[in-house]
Amino acid sequence: MARRGSGLRAVVKVAKAIDRANKQAVRDAQRREKSRQRAQAQAVREHQKSVREAERELKKHVKLQKSATKQAFKDALISANEEYLERCEDRAALRKQFIQEVLR
Repeated sequence: MARRGSGLRAVVKVAKAIDRANKQAVRDAQRREKSRQRAQAQAVREHQKSVREAERELKKHVKLQKSATKQAFKDALISANEEYLERCEDRAALRKQFIQEVLR
């Protein structure tokens, strides 16, 4: 006659299979969590990088604006000085003309 087991082996096999499946599920969950954390960390790094780039662009824009303002002031100063010298030359010419008229 064939030996009939009490079903303990089958129960042990099923328990081991459940245990293996549970361990695999835990490993998969850990992998998914690590993957999610990596993706989140990458998103944070990209955001920080974009913020730094925006700050650099803003500083660059402000610097260029200051430079343009400074250059415009210098140009206005040069223009005013040239106009002053031109007026001085015109007055000197008028004085000479007036003196010439009086001396005649």
